[in-house]
Amino acid sequence: MVTVPLTDPGTSPSKALTARSLFDEAEWLEVRGRALPPLVVSELVTTEADRAEFLRGATLLRFFGERAMVGREPKPQQLVVVDALAAGAQKNAVLLPRRSAKSTTLIAVGLGRAEAREDYRVGVLTMTTGKAGRSRFMKDVAPALERVPGEHKIVRSAGQERVEFPSGGMVQWLSSLEDLRGEAFDLIILDEAGEPDPQKVQDALAAALPTLDTRPGAQIVVAGTAGKYRTGNMLWEWLELGRGGRAGIVEYGMPDTVQDEDVATWDAIRDLVVASHPGIGTLTTEDTIRGNYETLPRIVFLAEYGGIFGDEGGTTSLFDPLKWARTGSDDDPGKVSPPERWSIAFAPHPDQLCVSIVAAWRDEKGRAVPMLLERITGIDGAVPALRKLWAKYKVPIVYDAGNQVAQLIVEKVNQQRGGVRPRFETYTFADVKRAASLIVDDVDRENVAHWGRQVELNEAIYKSVKRKSGDRGWLVGRNPKQPNDDVTGVEAWAMAQLHYDTTKPKSRARGRVAA
Repeated sequence: MVTVPLTDPGTSPSKALTARSLFDEAEWLEVRGRALPPLVVSELVTTEADRAEFLRGATLLRFFGERAMVGREPKPQQLVVVDALAAGAQKNAVLLPRRSAKSTTLIAVGLGRAEAREDYRVGVLTMTTGKAGRSRFMKDVAPALERVPGEHKIVRSAGQERVEFPSGGMVQWLSSLEDLRGEAFDLIILDEAGEPDPQKVQDALAAALPTLDTRPGAQIVVAGTAGKYRTGNMLWEWLELGRGGRAGIVEYGMPDTVQDEDVATWDAIRDLVVASHPGIGTLTTEDTIRGNYETLPRIVFLAEYGGIFGDEGGTTSLFDPLKWARTGSDDDPGKVSPPERWSIAFAPHPDQLCVSIVAAWRDEKGRAVPMLLERITGIDGAVPALRKLWAKYKVPIVYDAGNQVAQLIVEKVNQQRGGVRPRFETYTFADVKRAASLIVDDVDRENVAHWGRQVELNEAIYKSVKRKSGDRGWLVGRNPKQPNDDVTGVEAWAMAQLHYDTTKPKSRARGRVAA
């Protein structure tokens, strides 16, 4: 057995794959290495047995071997999925866009294992309707099997569709969840798992998981494209397990930080599509996907071809708390020596409950650094605090021009007599969205350095959720059920960080900031 990381795919053209070549480990790894890198992928393992089983399944489905259909051959991303399953995790999640050979790959694995392994039982259930899965068996699977020599038996009886092998192995297309109960399977494939409602998800897990208990090494795979919601969505929740290292995972999709302006036109979204769709150039074309972009509702296109889940009926946490915790230090922020250049922003609660003032910069490693300077109860204290900061540092103060409470604070500052008047810089709606995406990406990549003792900033991180804005846009928000939650520290950090990243050094701070 060998474990090999996914390598850079480069730009090598696809080559014809002979029955001889892919059985060889070196050839297999070379082809797999040409796969478009997934957004997330778990451990990849290749063995002689797993390669042979998949290739036999591919032969039965006629995309490998002497009877392969014209132009059909295993694709690099299929090998990635095979090797992720070969690692042996019991729970597995597979997210690939349309026209990536997702379902075909899983069925090939099931067929190959059922033929090679004694009494190996595979159950395939399409979570939208059992009828849809059985229809695919009749239209695509059975006709291919008929044309390939072998001792397999095809059963077409309604509700009993299956393929049987002399080994005692079997692949059965299930009609409903009831077909799972009371059975025992070695591999369960739940396809289109991003679609069903939460109650059906609960019923599916209650039916499926116990069927694995008596079969050593049994696996379950939930697969599909992105759904309309996240909370209670089987595919989303298992992808979360995989992202956290608690399940096998192959996830192809666009970054979750994509905003409305990133997908407003084909020119804007094209690079995202090319970077996330492994089937372009082999199973589909860029022109075909562009046609779908121009005809499908935007939210549908992003789910089907971008792997982006909606958030109907729920809220989505902005930050992974573990990643945030791992990037924190135990140092006292009051004793640090910040750089000479930095940026500053303030953000108030919409109900005037509090105001946060945050400084931001990047350290020598390019990591985003937020420092909470002030957390003020109410809004009256913001006026002297902002005037004091300007008088001491002469740093432009950034705020959201569309925030009515922020505008009120600026007006109060400007109405004050005596002393110098702070210089404010306004951010537009587009700027605020861009700022939110920036810090979410930094935290996700653990490209942040902060102080664990900034308790109020920590709380703001943990309470921040995505606030929907437009079809795909979002801002930093608070849980609608907890309107008093304070996330102003995160809102201010986002604007300060964007200002630091996009402003020329000469216009940044001329003095050192002190916590």
